[in-house]
Amino acid sequence: MEPFQNFVKAQSYMLTLHFDNVISNEEVGGKIWVVWMNDLNVQIMRMTSQFLSLRIVEGQFQFLGNFIYAKCNMMDRRVLWEDLRWNSMNEDPCLFAGDFNIIHTNLERRGGRPRPIAAMDDFNQWIHEGGLIDLSAQGSNFSWCNGQSGLARAWAKLDHVLLDANLLSLFPTASCLYLPRTISDHCPMLVEFLKDPYSYGPPPFRCQQMWVEHPEFIDFVKQVWSVPVVGTGLVILACKLKKVKVALREWNKRVFGRTNAHIESLEAKVEGLEGCLQREWDIDAERELVVASDELYSWRRREDIRLAQMAKIKWNMDDDRNSKFFHVWLANKLRKRIKGMRTPDGVEFNSPEEIHNGAVAYFTNFLKNTNQSRALPDLSDLILPVIDVEDCTCLCHIPSLDEVTEALSSIPINSSPGPDGFGAASEVLFGFFYCANSEDRCAYWF
Repeated sequence: MEPFQNFVKAQSYMLTLHFDNVISNEEVGGKIWVVWMNDLNVQIMRMTSQFLSLRIVEGQFQFLGNFIYAKCNMMDRRVLWEDLRWNSMNEDPCLFAGDFNIIHTNLERRGGRPRPIAAMDDFNQWIHEGGLIDLSAQGSNFSWCNGQSGLARAWAKLDHVLLDANLLSLFPTASCLYLPRTISDHCPMLVEFLKDPYSYGPPPFRCQQMWVEHPEFIDFVKQVWSVPVVGTGLVILACKLKKVKVALREWNKRVFGRTNAHIESLEAKVEGLEGCLQREWDIDAERELVVASDELYSWRRREDIRLAQMAKIKWNMDDDRNSKFFHVWLANKLRKRIKGMRTPDGVEFNSPEEIHNGAVAYFTNFLKNTNQSRALPDLSDLILPVIDVEDCTCLCHIPSLDEVTEALSSIPINSSPGPDGFGAASEVLFGFFYCANSEDRCAYWF
C-alpha cells in the first residue's frame, strides 16, 4: 500500500500547486519534493536521502540542479559534502539550493548556541573546492527561526543558493529573495534567472596580454603602425591607435579565435594519440603527440593569461592550471553592477539604459560648455609657499624618454585598461612605436 499512498500524495501535490510533474526522494528516506511544468525536460541523475540531482533542460540551455535537505548531524553532512564534490559532478552548469542546516560563520545566526567550528569549516571547504558563489539573498537576514519565545528564540541563515562559475557566467544577474515565513519555520526562496540587461551595444575593445607573447604580434603591429597618417602631434597618435585596434580585432579572430575551442580540439587529439600509442607504439604518432602536447600547453597558458587579465588579479603561473579559480573571480565580478543612480539635482536612473543615456547627456552638455569660463578651485593651501631651486628645476624640466619608460613600466600589467581599451603594457609598447616615428619625442607624450 505504501507505493500507492506515495502516488496519491504526489498527485495531490501537483493538483494543489498546479504543476504537471513531481518527484521525491522519499523512497530513500529523504524529504525533498520537486515539481515542474511540462515545458521543462527533467532527468534524474542521482538521488540520496540528503539531495536530489536533476538535469534540467529548456531549449538549448541545460544545467544540473541539486536540491539539498541536509541532516542536522555533522557526520551525516560530511557524507553529503563527499557526494557533492565538484569532481564528481559533470561539466554542466551547476546549481545547489536548499536547506544546508549549517552556516558559514557565527555572524549568520542570532541567539541560540554557536555552531561547531569544524562543521562550518567542512561547509566552507566544500564551497571553496567547488569554486561556488553564494548568491546574496534579499529580504530577511535569516532564513530560519526555531519558533521559540523570549531568550530561547534563535535565527539562522540555513538556506542557501550556490552557483558554479559556468552557470553564473550565463546569468550574472541571478538573484535570490527570501519570502516571508508563514506556516514553516523556513523562509521560502525565490530564485530568478534573468538575461543580463547590461549586455547591449558593441563589445568594448580590450588589448589582450596573451597577444604580446605571440611571435607574429610585434611584426603585425609594426606593419599597421607604419602606414602613413595625415595630421600632426597627438592627432597622428589617435589615428594610429584606432587603426591598430581595428586591425587587432581581425587578427585576433584569425589567429586566436575562441581559445576554448582550440583547447577542446587539442585535448581530443592528444587523447586519441595516447590511445593509439597504448595499443601499438609508432614513431610518427609519438612525434605528433609531442607536438600536440606542446601546442595544448601553449593554448592553455594563453587562456590562463586571458582569464587573469580579465579578473584583474595578481597571480603566478604554476604547474597546476588556475582556470577554475579565475572563472570564479570573473563570475563574481559580473555581479557587481550599478543598478541605480541619483544625480545631485535629484534625477534618478533605475535601469542600465537610463544610466547610459544619462551619462551620455551629462558629458555631451559638459563638453559643449568647456569654452565657458568656470570658477577654478583654490589650491593655494596645497602648495608650499617656498621651494628650493633644485625642486623647482626638477618640476619644470621635460622628462627624458628613459624616465617616461620607467614610470610606465612600473604600472602592473593586469591594471585596468584605459578609455582606449589598451592596458598599461600596451600603452608603453605603442608609445615607443609613436616616439620612434616622431621628431620631438618627449613633447608628444603629454
